[in-house]
Amino acid sequence: MRIRRQVVVALATLTVLGSTMAFVAAAPAQASSRGSRPTAPVFKSKSTVTFPVGAITYTITTRANPVAAITGVGTLPPGLSLVDNGNGTATLTGTEAYGAVLTIGLQASNSVATTDQTLTLKVRGLPEVRHVFVITLENEGYKATFGNPAVDPYLATTLPSQGILLKKYYGIGHYSNDNYVAMLSGQPPNSDNQLDCALSGFADFPAGDGLVDGIQQGAGCEYPADVPTLPGQLDAAGYTWKGYMEDMGNVPTRESATCGYAGDGQPDNTLAAVSGDGYAARHDPFVYFHSITDDTALCDSSVVPLGATDGTLPVGTPAGVTGLATDLQSVGTTPNYSFITPNLCDDGHDYPCQNQTSPASSAVADQNAFLQTWVPLIEASPAFKQDGLLIVTFDESDLSDARACCGETVGPAADSGGNGQTGPGGGLIGTVMVSPFITSGSKDATALNHYSMLASIEDLFGLPRLGEAATVTSTFDTGVFSTTGK
Repeated sequence: MRIRRQVVVALATLTVLGSTMAFVAAAPAQASSRGSRPTAPVFKSKSTVTFPVGAITYTITTRANPVAAITGVGTLPPGLSLVDNGNGTATLTGTEAYGAVLTIGLQASNSVATTDQTLTLKVRGLPEVRHVFVITLENEGYKATFGNPAVDPYLATTLPSQGILLKKYYGIGHYSNDNYVAMLSGQPPNSDNQLDCALSGFADFPAGDGLVDGIQQGAGCEYPADVPTLPGQLDAAGYTWKGYMEDMGNVPTRESATCGYAGDGQPDNTLAAVSGDGYAARHDPFVYFHSITDDTALCDSSVVPLGATDGTLPVGTPAGVTGLATDLQSVGTTPNYSFITPNLCDDGHDYPCQNQTSPASSAVADQNAFLQTWVPLIEASPAFKQDGLLIVTFDESDLSDARACCGETVGPAADSGGNGQTGPGGGLIGTVMVSPFITSGSKDATALNHYSMLASIEDLFGLPRLGEAATVTSTFDTGVFSTTGK
């Protein structure tokens, strides 16, 4: 800090023994409004400040008499502005990239002196998450799950105690399939997948209905090959991904043990569970994109059965295919992105269950039991411990709740009632996240949705945001990773 004192000269006269004599005296150029002693400016705010997010708002404060004016020295970094408030404070605002470190020259001046300060601004970077696990459950609103811990203590109490509870997280539509598709591509609901493709099956979009601003036009269920997806982005960037589908291939005449795709234009024969098999294609978003299903080798190797906790897979699973329990054994075999879909019993869709005998007392209790089985395996894995992030969410709330958030817009071919058929969205569901980079026992009330999740995962891997994820108004970056546990 450097202070340059300014001396103001005043001319006074004094009569001594009848003669007049001139002298020079130092005096303040501006009197204090209260008559107190003039003082040079002193910066009272910190000289180094760290921000958890890219948006910066910081108040610079000084103490001086008279009040000091605060200005910047030189050119401010792009994206920042400094406004003197006229009361000894100034406000610095703007947006900077994650991980940015900026040095700004400041100057506070009054009639007594000028004081300089160097202000260092640091914007915390996103954590080095490199293994993301997403578990998607079915059809429950926030009140029924996180709001009623007695029925699902592991989901509603244990997991939030290990990570963060997102209290204002919303689905983007009704019924299921549009939500799953949104998580993988940012595409909004359309009138076919709003009905879970039950009527249309694996129908293509009409020829000529292309992309406009990244959004597929028209209605259909299997998206054209030029519609980008998160798996495609990960592939291009050198990362790995897998979809793990519980029960897929249990009944080989119903669906294959890998990919689980019925074929272009074919009906979906997995709409209801059968004995021993609760796989539902509509909860397997990978098979609704030609960019994945047209590449048989890719789909067969990357969309696989979940398997059992001991690694056992359905009879008929091709040699070399591995399930989640086996893949978790090392960092090298764990995909960078894992999307985990329970069967129609364990995800809470069916109660009572059609494909298996469930000892649980409710759909929510079934969900709780599934998580209690699989989450400890994920958390114990080397990849999760090193740089993992677990996200446990729901596709949608119950049909009575069609609320939305985060700037969600109606899809160009959505039901006339909106993305939620009777409203703009999929209702309040809540989500819990656990990671070495998240402070245990945290809560966040930022409004978020499935587009927020996609955008946040893309941010973590340094990928462009797809579809509606490009325009969503909030992401995990602004609250979830504001403090890190690692």
